[in-house]
Amino acid sequence: MRLLNNWDSFRKSSLRRVIVWHLRALQLLYKKRPVPLSYWLSLRSAVQQISHGPDPLSPPRDFYMSNGASLPVHELRELLRDEPLGQWALDGGTISFLWEGLQQDQPTVVMECGAGVSTLVLAKSLTHNRFGSKNSVFVFSIEQDVRAKETTERRLESWDLKTHVEILHAPTSKQGDYQLDGAIVKECLGSKEVDWLVIDGPAGPEGCRASTLPSLARFCRPGARWFLDDAFRDGELQILNQWDRLRGIVVDGIYPLGKGLGAGIVTDPQQVAETRVISASVRQS
Repeated sequence: MRLLNNWDSFRKSSLRRVIVWHLRALQLLYKKRPVPLSYWLSLRSAVQQISHGPDPLSPPRDFYMSNGASLPVHELRELLRDEPLGQWALDGGTISFLWEGLQQDQPTVVMECGAGVSTLVLAKSLTHNRFGSKNSVFVFSIEQDVRAKETTERRLESWDLKTHVEILHAPTSKQGDYQLDGAIVKECLGSKEVDWLVIDGPAGPEGCRASTLPSLARFCRPGARWFLDDAFRDGELQILNQWDRLRGIVVDGIYPLGKGLGAGIVTDPQQVAETRVISASVRQS
C-alpha cells in the first residue's frame, strides 16, 4: 500500500511539472495571443486519462502564487507591496497582462465581478491613463460579500482612488448566481457602456459563473472585451464551452497565465440578451 501511495504521489507531482513546462512553452509559442479553446478542451480530455482527478489543467500553486512586491510594474508594486496574489486574488502574471492591456486599450468604463485587488489595479490604471483629461473614467464592481465591499472601499479611499469607483453589493442565489437588479446597474452606468468586463466572481459552486457574462453583456458596447479568471478549472472550461455557443459572444481562447485567463469579445449585446430571454422561456415552459 505504501508503495502504491508513493507511486501515486510521484505520478501527480510529475504531471504537475509537465503542466508547468507545457504552459511556459505555450507562453513562448503564442506570446500575447490566447490559445484556442478547442486546444484546452482536447488537452483536458487527454490529461484526465492520466490524472483521474478534478481540474487536471490547474498548475501547482507555486506557479502562480506571489506577492505584490514582485510585480514588474512600479505603480502596482507600491500599491500591492504586501498583498498575497494568486490564491483568491488575481495572480501576478494576470495582473501584469491586464495592466498592459489597459494601457493599450485605454477603456473608459470597466466592469468587474469580485472586488478586491483587481479593483485597486483597475482604478489605478484608469487613474494613470485618464484622470486629468477631459474624458471621464469609471470602474463598476459587483461584489457578493458586504465585508469585502467595505474593505475594498476603505483601501480605495486610503490610496485616493475611490472617486470614480462604484462597488455594488449583489448577493448570490443557492445556485451561486448574482441576484442583481439591472435597473440599479443601469442607473449607476447612466448612458455609459462597458468597454472591459473582468470576471473573477461570484465565488460558489462549480459552474456558478455561467450566467455572469450573458447577464452582464447587455451593459457592454459592441466589441467590448471580456476576461474570465480561473479558466483552467473544469467548471470554467465548461462555462467557456457554453459561451462559445451563444450568439453575440466570441470566445478567443485562454491565455496560459496563472490560473488561466479566458478571453473574448461581446460582438452583439442585443443578441445575447435575446438568447437569455429565449432560454429563460424554455426553462419555465
